[in-house]
Amino acid sequence: MSKYNYQNLIDFLNNQIDVNIKITYIQMEKLLEKELPKSAYKFQAYFANDKTHCIPRIWLELGYKKIELVLGEYLVLKKIK
Repeated sequence: MSKYNYQNLIDFLNNQIDVNIKITYIQMEKLLEKELPKSAYKFQAYFANDKTHCIPRIWLELGYKKIELVLGEYLVLKKIK
């Protein structure tokens, strides 16, 4: 099983200038170079603002917080630091 390319997500977030960033599921999968698991489409907990999953851990460590999520469509991150 191949791993996600987290560096692409890190670089993407580090290069943002807007406070709020809308990322579609399609964009996220392109950044990660792999499809998200079915649970990301079904359960809000997959993108919870905690460090139990790798993807939210990345945005939290870079100073972002998820402020909106539409399952299967997009999420919005806000720069808090």
